[in-house]
Amino acid sequence: ILPAWPNRGMSQASVYQPRRRPASRSLRVRGLDQHCLVWGDPAAATTERPLLLMTHGWMDIGASFQFVVDAVAALEGEVRCIVAPDWRGFGRSEWPPDGYWFPDYYGDLDALLDRFSPDAPVTLIGHSMGGNIATLYAGIRPERVRRAVCIEGFGLAPRFRAAVQAGQRIGDRQAEARA
Repeated sequence: ILPAWPNRGMSQASVYQPRRRPASRSLRVRGLDQHCLVWGDPAAATTERPLLLMTHGWMDIGASFQFVVDAVAALEGEVRCIVAPDWRGFGRSEWPPDGYWFPDYYGDLDALLDRFSPDAPVTLIGHSMGGNIATLYAGIRPERVRRAVCIEGFGLAPRFRAAVQAGQRIGDRQAEARA
């Protein structure tokens, strides 16, 4: 257990201070309250600078991308809209009463894109489990994704292949519903 701050030899100046502050939003997504951090205005996304949606890994939260958001802002200014949700059951998002099923994440991501970028493809950046979700989603719904970046996402174990096939069926059903 860490002692309470301020610690001996540690000043407030040594604690990381975000350069770009997010807005905290709670959205109703597929029957659950889902928390998202939003840096910038989603309506300001352009073809040159599409919305960037970052998906976290298992036992993580969207706020862990703050360092990346600040690095992007240092490179191109505070012009890009970035969204980082807390997946269902993580961070400030609601826990599903019936447990977790991998295809639910694809549906949640699709619903988030409907909300934040309904008419334009986005860039997805995912870490670990979020990388798996992002890249599989890019295969299920390629028209929604301009680019996908997977950080330490090694793929699903063979025992989860049924979940991947279920995700593909979800993509087919979503396409049929839109037609």
